[in-house]
Amino acid sequence: MTAAFAQLFGIADGFAGIGFTGRTDTAIFRDAVNAHSLDGEFPTLLARFQETYFSMLPRTLTEVQAQVLSGVHELLAGIQAAPGASLGLATGNFRESARLKLEPFGLYDFFLAGGFADDSEDRAEVVAIAIERLAEASGGPDPREVYVIGDTPLDIAAAEANGARSIAVATGFFSVDELTTAGADVVFPDFSSWQAVLDALLG
Repeated sequence: MTAAFAQLFGIADGFAGIGFTGRTDTAIFRDAVNAHSLDGEFPTLLARFQETYFSMLPRTLTEVQAQVLSGVHELLAGIQAAPGASLGLATGNFRESARLKLEPFGLYDFFLAGGFADDSEDRAEVVAIAIERLAEASGGPDPREVYVIGDTPLDIAAAEANGARSIAVATGFFSVDELTTAGADVVFPDFSSWQAVLDALLG
């Protein structure tokens, strides 16, 4: 995102001082636009930024030593195979950047539907949209229970705002204690013991 911002607007380190963790890309970009007083209508600036960002992201991803964290594939496969359970993606990423980041690892196709930064700047609304789309895609009634899995306090708050339970995992920037204090219903240090997470979700 920083490289795309620099290429498009000629401003190096354009996101300096702007918080990323748990936020939507649209909100992050708006903060940068305001911080640098960029001229133009926001939707137009956003569309130009997305085009540049999406064109640069595949190359950037090949330069990063990324890997799927332990237990994630198994957990997603377990949820997918469970009768009556459906998987949706609620992410602060744009839809296209989410696809570009997840597809190479075989993760994107686990999700029937989702909510993205293209849909809203607000994390809670992104989750609400994901829940609605997942209900439609699964062909059933509104879900009986919804669990939001995330690694930030904003994910926990988004779950609460939508009447969902929160499963937090401390593989990001927040510790088990911090996520517990933020109000998560259940907290795991990681998903290496994926069966225990699956039991918490389906038990």
